[in-house]
Amino acid sequence: SNFSIWELTLFMLIGCLGGLIGAVFNAANEHLTIWRMKHVNHSKARRFMEVIVISLIVSTTSYIMPLLWGRCTPLPTDMQDWTNQEKNLVEDLVPFFCEKGKEYNEVASLIFTDADTAIKQLFHFREAGADHSSTFSSAALFL
Repeated sequence: SNFSIWELTLFMLIGCLGGLIGAVFNAANEHLTIWRMKHVNHSKARRFMEVIVISLIVSTTSYIMPLLWGRCTPLPTDMQDWTNQEKNLVEDLVPFFCEKGKEYNEVASLIFTDADTAIKQLFHFREAGADHSSTFSSAALFL
C-alpha cells in the first residue's frame, strides 16, 4: 500500500537492469582473466609490470579527479547545534587547492581521507546553511 502499481514496473526495470549489468560485469571479468592468463602470467616480470601500471593508473586518477572537480565549497560556519563528532569531521575536510580554513574540495575530501572518515562524512553530516545545501553534491558523489 506504500507504492502505486505503476511504480512496480519501475522496480522491475531497475532489477532487470541490475541483473544485466551484473551479467556484463561477470562476462568482462571472465574475458579479462582469460586474457591475463594468456598474456601476463608467462613471467614474473610481466606480473610485476602489471602491478606497476595499475598502481600508476589508480594513483594518477585519484590525483586528477579532485583537480578536474576544481570547485571549492565554503566550510560550514553555523555549527553551534552540531555534535562534537560533526565538528571534528569538518576539520577533516581537505582544502585541495582551496583556501585553507575557509573552503574544501568535495572530491578530495572523499578520496584523500581514510575510508572510515569518508563514510562518517557521508552519513553523519547534516545539510547546512539557509538553503540547506548538503556537504557533498550529487556530482561529486558520482565522480
